[in-house]
Amino acid sequence: MKYIPILCTLLFLAALMAMRPLDALTDTGVTFENVRQGVLDNLAEEKYFLFNSTSAMRKIAKGIPENAQATTVRALGKWVRSYVESDNFKQEYRQWLKQKYPVDETYSDAVVAQREQAVGGMDAAISQQMALIQQTYAQLDPAMLQMGIKSQLSQQEAQLATLEGEERAAKARELAELKKILAATEGKSTEFKKQFMAYHSKLLKQGSDQSKSQQQKDLANAQERNVEYKKQTAILDAHSDFRPLLRQRLKNFIALCDEVDFNAKLVPSGRKQEFINPLYQRKPAEWKFLYRLGKTPVLEARAFAQEWLTDLK
Repeated sequence: MKYIPILCTLLFLAALMAMRPLDALTDTGVTFENVRQGVLDNLAEEKYFLFNSTSAMRKIAKGIPENAQATTVRALGKWVRSYVESDNFKQEYRQWLKQKYPVDETYSDAVVAQREQAVGGMDAAISQQMALIQQTYAQLDPAMLQMGIKSQLSQQEAQLATLEGEERAAKARELAELKKILAATEGKSTEFKKQFMAYHSKLLKQGSDQSKSQQQKDLANAQERNVEYKKQTAILDAHSDFRPLLRQRLKNFIALCDEVDFNAKLVPSGRKQEFINPLYQRKPAEWKFLYRLGKTPVLEARAFAQEWLTDLK
C-alpha cells in the first residue's frame, strides 16, 4: 500500500512539539523551509515519507506529555493545511511540476504576441524611418552631398576588400551604381542629388523588405513552435491541481491508521525490541512509525485527515 507522506510528516512534527504549538518551529529548530520542502517532497512521493530530524528534535519528542499530543497535532494540522491551501504553495507546486513537465517559454503566447505586434507595425516604422532619412537628405546642399559621396568612395572600396560572399557582391553593386550616378551627373549637383536620393530610397526599401521578410519567417516559425508550447502548457495544467493526489494520500493514510495495532506487544531482542507477532515484524516502516508515535496522536491525526478529506470532496 502507498501511504500519505504529508500526514506522516505532520505526525512527526507533532511528536517533536512542546507544550506551546504556536512556538513549535522556533522551539525545536524546525524552519519553515524544512516544512515547505517536506510538504512538496512528500506530496510527490507515492510510497515513503521524507523528513529529516535532528537529535535535538528527537530529544524534545520524548518529553511531550500525552495530554498535549492531540492538541499539538490539531494545531500543526491547521498550520500545514493553511500552507497547502495558500496561493504561495500552489505556485511553488506548479514550479516544482515544471521539472517533471517542462515548458519551453521561448515561444510562449506572450513572446509570439510581441512578435506579431512588431511585424504588424513594421510598415509604419519603415515608412517613418524612410521619411526621416529623405527629410535629412533634402536639407543637404546638392554640391556638398556630391562632394561627400565622392570622398567616401575610396574608403568604401577599402571596406569592400574585407567583405566576403553575398555581402561583398551587394557592396560591389552599390559602389558600381554610385560611380555610374557620379559619372552621369558630373557638374550637375542638383541632378546628382535627385538620382542619389532615388537610389538610396531604393536601397532602403530593399533592405526593409528583406528585414520584414525575415521577421515574417521568424514569426511563422515562432507560431509553429507555439503549438508545442501550448501542448506542454496543457500537460502542466492537467497536473497542476494537486487535490486529487492529496485526496488519495489522505485516504491511504486513514487506511494505514486503521491497520495499526497499538496493543501489539514487544519483546527484547538483543539491543532492540521486536514484535511478538511475526506478522507485525514484517510491517512497513510507516506502520511501525505510527505504532511508535502512539495511539493518541495518531487517532487525532486520523480525525484531522478525515475532516480534510471531507472538505475536499
